[in-house]
Amino acid sequence: MKDRTSIVFMDKGQLDVLDGAFVLVDANGVRTHIPVGGLACIMLEPGARVSHAAVALAARVGTLLIWVGEAGVRLYAAGQPGGARSDRLLWQCRLALDPDARLKVVRRMYQIRFGER
Repeated sequence: MKDRTSIVFMDKGQLDVLDGAFVLVDANGVRTHIPVGGLACIMLEPGARVSHAAVALAARVGTLLIWVGEAGVRLYAAGQPGGARSDRLLWQCRLALDPDARLKVVRRMYQIRFGER
């Protein structure tokens, strides 16, 4: 998970699979290839369409699919790789909302990334 892009927002296009990788096809037919395992989360805004192959690939590689309102203002649904467990998401929310815990997370992330104490 270290080298993954965090989030990609997608609207008015098709999420599909081509040659074993995600491909985002916009309204003009422009294809953007995303390597398998390159994303942690794809936010699907109104107008986004998703193929069965893309959902299957997301589940296989652990990419979270989230259906949201415009600019991510509402959460409509989420496809959780690995089942319907919410404990990790709830734990992450708990850490994000507690200022002391959040600071500890930030310090730990910098320590992991830069090898500093």
